Amino acid sequence: MEKCFDIIPHATGWIYVLDGKRSASYPSYGLALKAAKSHAERELETLRRPIFRRQEVSGEMIKVMPQPPTHSL
Repeated sequence: MEKCFDIIPHATGWIYVLDGKRSASYPSYGLALKAAKSHAERELETLRRPIFRRQEVSGEMIKVMPQPPTHSL
């Protein structure tokens, strides 16, 4: 199932929204994105195709390109 994680600015930082439910606030966009990705990984069986979007200053939601996983040797 395809689900959107919308990462949006908040008065206290950044939050992500999934199915109308807001996350805790994070001090940076990067931390909010990381938390959203972690949430998606925990629910991988029900979220087959998570989509991450960021709200621009104009209000437009744009897709965030997924980063390939990094593996440490």
